[in-house]
Formats: sequence, C-alpha cells, structure tokens
Amino acid sequence: MSTLSYDRSKVDLTNCDREPIHIPGSIQPHGAMIVINGEGLVSFVSENIDRFLGETNRDYLGAELADVVGSTLAHDIANAVARAGSGHIAGVVLKATVGGGQNVADITAHRYEGRTFLEFEQPASVDDTEVALHLTQSLVRRVDVYKEFDPLFNGVARLLRAMLGYDRVMVYRFLHNGAGRVIAEAREPSLNSFFGQHFPVSDIPAQARKLYVKNWVRVIGDASFVPVPLIPNISDGEPPVDLSHAHLRSVSPIHCEYLRNMGVAASMSISIVVDGELWGLIACHHNTPKWLSIPMRVATELFAQYFSLHVAAIEHREQKSAAVATRSRLDAIIAGVNPNDPVEITLQTRLREFSSLIASDGAGLWSRGQWWAYGVAPSQTAVPRLMETVERKAGRYIWETQDLQAETGDLGEYGTRVAGLLAIPISVSSPDFLIFFRSEEAHQIEWAGEPAKNEEVTEAGRRLTPRGSFNTWREDVRHRSLPWTNADMVVADAIRGYVRDVMLSHNDATEEQREKNENQRKLLNSELNHRVKNILALVKSIATQTGANAESVDDYARSFEGRLRALSYAHDQSFSGTEGGELRGLIDAEAGMHRFSKMPDRIKIVGGPIGLTERAFGVFALLLHEMMTNAAKYGSLSVPSGRLDISWTAADNGDCRLDWVESGGPEVRPPTRRGFGSNLIEKTVAHDLGGTVDIDFAREGLRAQIVVPSHHLRAVADGRHDPEEALAALDRPLDGLRVLLVEDQSLIAMDTEELLKSLGADAIAVAPSVDTALELISEQELECAVLDLNLGGSTSEKVARELDRRDIPYVFATGYRDGISIPNGFSDIPVVRKPVSEQALAAAIIEAIRGRQSASMRQGDG
Repeated sequence: MSTLSYDRSKVDLTNCDREPIHIPGSIQPHGAMIVINGEGLVSFVSENIDRFLGETNRDYLGAELADVVGSTLAHDIANAVARAGSGHIAGVVLKATVGGGQNVADITAHRYEGRTFLEFEQPASVDDTEVALHLTQSLVRRVDVYKEFDPLFNGVARLLRAMLGYDRVMVYRFLHNGAGRVIAEAREPSLNSFFGQHFPVSDIPAQARKLYVKNWVRVIGDASFVPVPLIPNISDGEPPVDLSHAHLRSVSPIHCEYLRNMGVAASMSISIVVDGELWGLIACHHNTPKWLSIPMRVATELFAQYFSLHVAAIEHREQKSAAVATRSRLDAIIAGVNPNDPVEITLQTRLREFSSLIASDGAGLWSRGQWWAYGVAPSQTAVPRLMETVERKAGRYIWETQDLQAETGDLGEYGTRVAGLLAIPISVSSPDFLIFFRSEEAHQIEWAGEPAKNEEVTEAGRRLTPRGSFNTWREDVRHRSLPWTNADMVVADAIRGYVRDVMLSHNDATEEQREKNENQRKLLNSELNHRVKNILALVKSIATQTGANAESVDDYARSFEGRLRALSYAHDQSFSGTEGGELRGLIDAEAGMHRFSKMPDRIKIVGGPIGLTERAFGVFALLLHEMMTNAAKYGSLSVPSGRLDISWTAADNGDCRLDWVESGGPEVRPPTRRGFGSNLIEKTVAHDLGGTVDIDFAREGLRAQIVVPSHHLRAVADGRHDPEEALAALDRPLDGLRVLLVEDQSLIAMDTEELLKSLGADAIAVAPSVDTALELISEQELECAVLDLNLGGSTSEKVARELDRRDIPYVFATGYRDGISIPNGFSDIPVVRKPVSEQALAAAIIEAIRGRQSASMRQGDG
C-alpha cells in the first residue's frame, strides 16, 4: 500500500469523456447482428453473421428479413418486437432455427431511432429458461426481507455471487462528488478486497453513466475480445448506427484495458437507478471469460428493476422519517415563540438549537443584511464577502461545500477552523440564509489505485491511460470538512420549509398585502350589507306570515319570538366562521327547552356528527323549531308520557336521511288547514335545498322523514373527522380516513395503497409485519385497518386483537375462497378476497365502520 498527497491541478480530463461509446461501429464477438432500416431492408450486418446464418460470402444488404432468416422466423421476430411494446425494450425469440436449419440461436430484437436491431447469440448448452425464472423469484423473495441498507447490500452481493457464479460482486454507490465507494462485497477468498475503497469519478465517464441509466444490465464476456465490425461502413451524411440499447455493443478499448489492469477477464454491471438518476452499480467480475445467456440476462434485468425500486423505497422511507423527526424537533425549538417578536430575534436566539439539527460546529443567520452567529463561524469582517459567494452559488436552492477555501479563494479565513458550509435559503422574498459550518476534518481516503491518471502523448493528442495498479492508495485530505450527506440534505430541506412558514407567519404585511387586506375589508362590508338586507327581508316575511295565522296577540308573540330565536341561532352560526354548523348541536339546542328534569330521556337523539352548509343550517333551524313547537303544543311533547326519537343516517348515495318519530302522545289527527308552520316544514327543504319531506300523521304519533342532498353536507366544524360523516357527505366514500394497511407482499401493498388513495383515504400507514403494525398502532391515530390475514409464516390475528382493544374497525384480506382461514372469534369481521377490487374494499370498510359504531351505540344504550 502507498500513501499519496497529489496535486489536483494536474491534467484530469480524459479522452474517455469524448469517446462516442454508443456508436462504436462494432460488436462483441460472442454474437452477431443484423440492422433493419425503416423500409424493412437489411442495412447493416456484423462481419461474423455467417457464423449463425451459415451462408459464406452472401450479400445480405438490401434484402428483406424474410429472405434472410425465413418467413416463419421473420414473423416470430416481428411478433416479439410488437409484444415488447414501443421504444427500445427488446423482444426475445429463444432457440430459433437459423441457417437453413443447421444452427440454433437465441435472438433479441429492439427498435431505436427508426432502426430494428437483431442480436443473435448461442443458446446455453443446458436449457436455463426455468433456471432464470427461479433466479428472479428467489432473488426478489430473499431481498424483500431486507428493510435497511447495510444488510440489504451485503445480502444482495452474496446472493448474486452465489446464483450467477462471478468471482467478485461489489455494490458501488456514487457519492455527492460523482466518485464511487464500494459499500458491500462478496468475493472468492483468494482475491484482494475492495470494500470501503473509493473509485474516482473519471473511472465512469459522463456518457457511460447515461448508458447505465438506459441499460439495466451490461455484460462484457471477454475483456480481451477483438471487436467485430458492422458492414458496410457508414456513408457520408448517413447517421451512425446507435447501439445504445444493444447487448452486444462493443466496449471502449480504454475500459477493456482498465479491466485487464484490474485482473478482470469478464464483467457484468447492474444499474441501480433511483428517481431516474444513477444511484449506484452492482459490479460483477470474473477471472476468466464468462457470458450470460439471454434468459439469465433478462432475469437479471428484472431483478435490477425490482432492486432499484426497493432501494428507492428504503431511501424514501428514511428521508421521510428524518423529515418527520426534524419537524418534531423544530416544533420544540419554536414552541413558545412570541408572534409579536421580529423573526430575526426568534431565529437568532435559537441558533444553538438549530445547530444541533445537523452535525455541525456552528451556525449563522443572515437576515435583512444583518448577521448573527453561534459556535464556529467566520469572522465578522469576512461575512459580507462570504454572503456574496453564498448568494451567487445558492440562489433559491440549498448549497453545500466541504471545501470553502476553494469556493471563496480566501486561503486565510477558511480551511481549518471553518472548512465546510451548508446554506439554507429561508425566505422567498429576500436573500436570507440559515447557515451551518463544519471545521476541518483531516482524514484519509482509500482509493482503488492512484486516482491521478498518467498522461500519454499520441498522434491523436494527449491521452490519459487507465491506471495499471489497483493497490490501495491513501490520500491525505486537508482543509476540507466531512462531506454533507444525503441525510443532511433531507434535514436541510425540512428546515427550509419549516422556517419559511415561520417567516411568512411573522413578517409584517407588505404594501401588496395591505392592499389585499383593504380589498377584503370592502368585500366583507359589502357581504355584511347584503346579509343584513336579506335578514330584514326574512324577518319581515316571518312577521307577516306569523301574524296572518295567529289566534291571539299572545300566540303571535310566542310564535314570532320562537322563530326569531331559531333564526338568530342560525345567524350566529353563519357569522362564526364555520360556514354552517353541526346538525346535532342544532337539534340539542332546540330540544333542550323541551327536556324535563324528571324525564331527561323523553327526547332521544341518535346520529353521528354531520355538518350542514350555511344554507342548509338556516333552513333546518326554522324547520326544527316548527316541528319542536308543534310537538310541544299538539304532539308527543305536550304530555309527560310522550317521547320523541330523532335519528339520522347516511344513505347509499351520500344523502342524509333524518327520521322524526313521536310516540306516547295524544291521538294524532291530520290538520284541517295548512298554516305558515306546515308550509315552512314541507316546502323549504324542497325549495331551498332540493330535498324531500314526507310526513305521516299516524294515530299513534306523527312520523316524518327528511332527506338532505349530499352537497348540503360538510365536515364537522370542530375539525375532528368522523368516518360515517365522510361516507355520507362526500363523493369519495373513504375521504380523509387514516388507514393502516398490513401486507407482507410489497407489490400487493402498493396496489392496495393506490386503491385506498383513490377511495379518498388521507393517510395510509403500510406495515409488512406484525411487529411494525403494532408499532404504528401505538404511534398513530388510526381510524380503520386492512389486514392481510396470512403474513408469510404468521397471521395478523395479534394485530386484530390490538385493534379490537382500541375499538378501531378493520377488515381482513385473504386469497382463500372459503371461511377456513378466518380465526375463531372473528367470523363477524368483513372479508375481502384477493385480488381486491375498489368496490369490494370500499364496501367492506364501510361495513366495518358502521358495525363498530352500532356496537358502540348499543353499549351506550345499555
């Protein structure tokens, strides 16, 4: 091993960066190629095509594919391309008979840039199609158990080496500066380890990284191969043959030299792509030439896509957890803030607490041209120049550097005490920043060989040759801090969003905001004037109609006062800022005057919290007053033994149905005339709300059914969500529900989660195991759950019992078609069968919620 402190000012540009590796004009020799143009004619073939087609010196150019491989195979290839869909995805034809029946080939075919590419390869000596299928299944099932990065990467390295037979498998992650680091390795014992070592960014040029994003799997069967050219040569003006998506695409000779210097005879690279970016690679190396058959490559490609999704899921989960934890800590930091204090005071007095959110040695606040600092920070005289750099580099985005000396050119101020910086813009209207600082962290980086390339002068110009040794080199790093990690950036983003919210809530109103406030004031005055006129008109109408039907002055006064009181209650609600009110509160207020202390239960009210719009609330205030008054004067409430039952439920279409049932009162006789009260009861719901009122003057007691359309219903005013209200009042049956989904199969979990979202669920917590589910139940406020009954080697029975204990409704999901799988004691729980449909899932959850509510009401009655 050697130790290196090298001069970074040396040449570090490579001719690799300029090499057009996607148009090499040749292929690897273990296969052959035919290129078909847009007219369906052969335009290029590889020089070794006779190896498969068996006709020496035949001129294939300009021929139709059917004339070259036969009409049957041409038809099969066309179908394979069609099945693969549009774009560059390859279709596959296995064990095709070619060369007049003398040869057998595995063929892949894909379209790209107006051409169709056919790649011929020798099939494996043993049929490995079934092996490839089992390989994919086994890899996916085994990898799925890993929920954290370290065991995941170590596990996948061991699994791929065991199943694919390479001498070394490395998991390689790209760092913030483009260099890579080996984070997991499985190898043949005689090989030296690369674990923990770094590879410079120049090892994988920019155009190679683009190809790794396009191609999930890249195989080099023999690093010493002799390329097979495509013929004929490209004519002047003709676009080159772009082999970006060809498995057989030839390899840069510089890269082959790199592999040979590394002692590698064959390699395979598996891309790890997260959110469309190259996150890392799985590099497989072998000491002797090695090829993978097409079925095995397809299996590996499918695994690569799944593995990338798995990595993304873990990363996103970790980022979400970090963001949630940060916001929780920020809540604690900002708690007790005086809203009248200037925002700069609020933040600068808490710089110490802010600096603890991200591993740092100090923090600073730049706001409105003023500077406050805590801990390690630049000198006051250096701040103006520093902020010029920060504003230029960051703008509206988070900016970080571990080498502040290089960024500012100030060798005296930075490099030891202050070496790294993370700047977070915290204002949308001015260049204000919260900045974290790190001191120098002198350390060593281990490189797989000397990262500086040797310069070689050739006839083509300067050429940087790949390094010839991969023995460990150690670089002494000075004047730089430890790098800012992805986790640091997630926390920084959470801080940015949170502090911006705080600043917006604290900032004084700008001229534009004051203008908006003035416009709002005028609008409110206009609305108030409009409402007052409407109220006066309504009072006038009530007075006129009440007087026309009154039998005496006292009767007029009582009726008019009662109706005004109901109107006043509705009016108070409309100006309370709630834009309506809750049905139960309205009924309770009106019923309170008719409950006697000796008979508190003579009026029974049953129903979940349902809100009414402002228009519906006003109508109901008058309607309920009339009905209560009539019941007290003529109906069941006119005698001590009488009872009144009021209940409401959700209809299937989302409307609210209210039932009014009187009993135990005087015998009921239909009215001989219709007064103002009767007209108000029967007509206002239909006229103002588009609903219905059905009244039955039964002898034993009056009965009424009132139906309010769903668009006049809304969420309850106190903000607390009720599942029954959501089912009745809103278009989406599960709107706003907080749901726990317990499912051990990730793909089924994703599908079910999407179904729940489409049904309106607001927050969905997904748990793959019993332990995770119990943890989520203890941490979160849940309103219902969907439980996969069979979780691998266990069941979700323990989760169900905990939900019962907490009185949370739930449904079972199972793939079994009978009731055998349902545990004893759970026969009354709704069950949905897999695959789950949207309608079945919604119906089951609604049934569970209503069943739980009914049980609660029965317990309350008892």
